[in-house]
Amino acid sequence: MISKMESGSPKCNDPNDKIADLPMRDIERALRITGGDATLANQMFELMVQDLPNQIEKFLRLQQEENWGELKRSVHRLRGSVTYCAVPALEHNLNILETAAASRKPRDIDGQIQALESLVKRLVATITAPD
Repeated sequence: MISKMESGSPKCNDPNDKIADLPMRDIERALRITGGDATLANQMFELMVQDLPNQIEKFLRLQQEENWGELKRSVHRLRGSVTYCAVPALEHNLNILETAAASRKPRDIDGQIQALESLVKRLVATITAPD
């Protein structure tokens, strides 16, 4: 459950990447996307977050199979969902991962999948709080 919607979203906190300057979630953008409907924004966000472990598992499988084309398509689809949920740090990471998959660069792909796993853990930690 999301604790509450606030504009002061935590930053990513990775000093080695410009991603550190991006918010984990852009609440104002999420509300614009949903026409001001905070309940819908939260529902979309929660569904996306719930699906992230499955997506990471799929990405890892596709990486192992070296199925770069399907990896690129799968990352692109998830990036669209993340964009609608207004999660800039994750969107940035997925953009880099999609580019790496398109370029068929296993080392870059591996690094971005690891970064994705780390981001997802931090994202989940920032949104879960007891009511």
